[in-house]
Amino acid sequence: MDGGKVYLVGAGPGDAGLVTVRGRQLLAEADAIVIDRLAPARLLRYAREDAEVYHVGKAAGRHLVPQREVEALLIRLARRGLTVVRLKGGDPFVFGRGGEEIVALSRAGVPWEVVPGITSAVAVPAYAGIPLTYRGVSSAFTVVTGHRCTCEEAQNPPVAAGEAPAPIDWSRLAKADGTLVILMGVTRLSEITERLIAFGRSPDAPAAVIQWGTRATQRTVRARLGELAERARAAGIGSPAVIVVGELCALSEALAWYERLPLFGRRVVAVAETRERALAMAEAAEALGAEAVDLSLLPYARFDRSAVDRLLKGSGLGASAPGRGEAGRRALWVFRTALGVEAVWRALEARGLDARALSGIRIAAAGPGAEAALLRRGIRPDALLPEQEEDAPFDGRALFDRRARRFWAAMAEPGAPVFVEAGGGLAAFGQKAPERGMEGASCGSSFERLSLWTVDGARLRARLERLLSDAVPPRIDLLWAESPAALAVGKAALDIASNAQAAPFVVIGGRAEDLPPSLEAGAPLSGAPTAERAGEGEPVEVPRRWR
Repeated sequence: MDGGKVYLVGAGPGDAGLVTVRGRQLLAEADAIVIDRLAPARLLRYAREDAEVYHVGKAAGRHLVPQREVEALLIRLARRGLTVVRLKGGDPFVFGRGGEEIVALSRAGVPWEVVPGITSAVAVPAYAGIPLTYRGVSSAFTVVTGHRCTCEEAQNPPVAAGEAPAPIDWSRLAKADGTLVILMGVTRLSEITERLIAFGRSPDAPAAVIQWGTRATQRTVRARLGELAERARAAGIGSPAVIVVGELCALSEALAWYERLPLFGRRVVAVAETRERALAMAEAAEALGAEAVDLSLLPYARFDRSAVDRLLKGSGLGASAPGRGEAGRRALWVFRTALGVEAVWRALEARGLDARALSGIRIAAAGPGAEAALLRRGIRPDALLPEQEEDAPFDGRALFDRRARRFWAAMAEPGAPVFVEAGGGLAAFGQKAPERGMEGASCGSSFERLSLWTVDGARLRARLERLLSDAVPPRIDLLWAESPAALAVGKAALDIASNAQAAPFVVIGGRAEDLPPSLEAGAPLSGAPTAERAGEGEPVEVPRRWR
């Protein structure tokens, strides 16, 4: 052993927000991740980009990787000295075969730990508005599997040598007090309900079956026990699903809080320039009921060294009068993205410079992303400009119209060099940013537009596809972009990934209040602050929230 260790981490039942703090921490540290089918792939947002990811999903009767091979994989990875996260849906020790895996690891001398997760037996009924206990109605609940494995690997090892797993005692379960929760039983739903009724459970007992619980695709069917199988079949309910039997299933459907959230049932791709902002946006969308994937541009940015060098040299940095341009006049920089700020800042640091070198330069920010990036580095912009319109994210047009003339008159000295960040990004996707002139800029300064960055389209695509690997169905409803630059790259990435069955709506703005209060498929966004159908028609004109 060279220090490798395996952590069995419970991922929860599907909602990415239900993973524990400890589980999230281990995902960020893991060298390798071995993930189950029911563990949400969106949790890979917390993993390192260079982490090895192995999908070993299982469905009833269909094992992508047999259990013994999964155990052997964990041992091999640990013996390479890796920190391994075995990411399992729900809780590793609740019908998750976690016990078999720790036995195999112990036999191989591999260190391991267990991080419990929220089991679907509790979380899924809760998301459907069905409490498992209720004073005066149900003082206990029973959890049982509806699936019995008849193969040789049913246990590892058997509880006692030579013993076979005990059959499910449906007669006892039918008479048990409280609420009955059945996992992995939807394919045998007719048989299960018939046995419960045959052993004494009333056919009129309230019951429910919940498919894809805690996810945006959650569906719930409530019926009397004797009718549940037929109602579920008519609704097309399939695996994975949780079956609940008991008086508490009769509580009003108005308690089904999750399915009433404004973005329930929707899949959102949140795009921002930095990882922190993309993650915050994705979590905000999930709090409104959506399934969200975060896509940040910074990890995939390629900075144009020659363009940055031109900016610094043209501004006289390193000369006797720092911040004075080649003509000896005070330079003006206009940043439009956080990535543009990052490109220049890295170049400054590589030259041994810091914010003090910019004392002779005037700096403007066009958009909240650029402003926030400058503020993080202790630079308060001399002026703020509105972002570009969303239909022309890289053309620089809005910076030079009549509304901005006061700005140029006050900020740009006659004959001084003015460097404006132009679009990059799209080049990696085989697209070209629109080129327009700088009409309206008449302050006598010399303007130069510089594309400071592009994105690595192949890596961005791989990231998106990895996070959408468990998307059911493979549909994207909403593209939420923090800025026009993020929108342009996000659209290009989605076109490459080809995951959307139809063009998604788009929303621009990085705050939770920028999201629409509802989203009906095929209809305009109701009350959305900024909305259009990607690639379809004209954008809906709405006021900007940031100036």
